[in-house]
Amino acid sequence: MRCALLLAYDGTAYRGWSPQGGTQSVAAAVATALARLGENALPHGAARTDAGVHARGQIAHVDLARTWEPARLAASLNRHLPGDIACRGVAAVAHDWDAIAAATGKIYTYRIDNGAAPDPFAAHFAWRPPFRIDLATVQQIAARIPGERDWSAFARRGETRRDARRTIDAVDWHADGDSLVCTLHGNGFTYRLVRALVGAMVAVAHGGAEAAALDAALAGTPTGAARQQAPARGLTLETVRCEPAPVFAAP
Repeated sequence: MRCALLLAYDGTAYRGWSPQGGTQSVAAAVATALARLGENALPHGAARTDAGVHARGQIAHVDLARTWEPARLAASLNRHLPGDIACRGVAAVAHDWDAIAAATGKIYTYRIDNGAAPDPFAAHFAWRPPFRIDLATVQQIAARIPGERDWSAFARRGETRRDARRTIDAVDWHADGDSLVCTLHGNGFTYRLVRALVGAMVAVAHGGAEAAALDAALAGTPTGAARQQAPARGLTLETVRCEPAPVFAAP
């Protein structure tokens, strides 16, 4: 039986989604929970979230030996998952449905603690730069980014995909209390691209990089703006759009 899993997790304690020889990964933690249900199976995620990155809407597929009622499997998994991972739903899918191949788009958010005083309750889920950021300024900078581009200028060590062309449909900043939240919609993102773009926008807004350097990077020329990188803790994978879309049963 092939299932799709809808997963949420606090990535603080993990070395990312993918298993990496001897280190704790989200996928390995889910596999351990499945093993406690008598299933020797490793889930394959639609997004390769990096160390310290969080998710509310990661989608993965997994092949199981038994036939499970989806809601029962979701509830059973939650009894065995650690407290920083939750299964929000399970769907039965076709035997050839693949979470990576089915993904047609992703939505990420990035959160910055922008209050006059630090928020200790946001420490695991928001970046606290040593300076405050003007919302209107980053909104203006964000308008430069959407479009179909070759994002090679923002490439990071560890990127394995040869084709760096992706479409980013929208980049929007808004205030949420004392936080600033950036939401990015796209058909895909190269390795650490969201963190690179947030780092570049913040650097330009604060004067650490020139707007012209960001424009040059967006046109394909590596610049100092393209080398900026926001910390992992502020990043959350919110949604993975899939076609065909699984119909999840909640626990």
